[in-house]
Amino acid sequence: MRKTTTIITVLLLVFTSCSTAQKSNLEIAQGTSMELDYPNFNMYELQLKNSTGAGLDVKVENKETGEFVRGFGLGPLGKVEVMVEQGSKIVFTNNSNKMGKLSVKMLNTDVKLKVASSNERISFKLINPSDESIPLIIPNVMNPNLSPNSSSGVDLKIGQELLFRNGLKRYVLLTVDDSIKEGDEIDVYKILQQRKKELGLK
Repeated sequence: MRKTTTIITVLLLVFTSCSTAQKSNLEIAQGTSMELDYPNFNMYELQLKNSTGAGLDVKVENKETGEFVRGFGLGPLGKVEVMVEQGSKIVFTNNSNKMGKLSVKMLNTDVKLKVASSNERISFKLINPSDESIPLIIPNVMNPNLSPNSSSGVDLKIGQELLFRNGLKRYVLLTVDDSIKEGDEIDVYKILQQRKKELGLK
């Protein structure tokens, strides 16, 4: 197993209120991590685009204690939107043998965060075995776009909803509960087809 270097690059990005269109292109060396912090904002939403050609690990951590808040794997050429709440920072880790290339765009600042119903978390994988992209919405966490024939690791609280969009409306795909076990692989395409059938959607 490749061991990640303990050297961490810290970026403190200070933007004004007009910075919601701000975009940064980051390079993360092989086997290293990079921290990203926006100290002027209590809470913010970022859009991440991975152009590395290999997966990157993304974690949100408490700035004071380093405590894990949430995390997921951002696949090759993956695109996702993620929330970072007050007192937290975002950390990117490149365990591949390629130079990490990541685009970070600020979408919203000082947004309200709805707390899930439990503090218990489950780490599992979202699997897309189909030849179609599947865009999902995980409110207050991220909006992942599952690439064809791919998987994405998530770490979510019990009670967290995963939504999908059909036309202009959003529908619940599934809610994280104790029926999902640590390390489970969830076939999102299969569940999506079942839910559309149940809801009478095309």
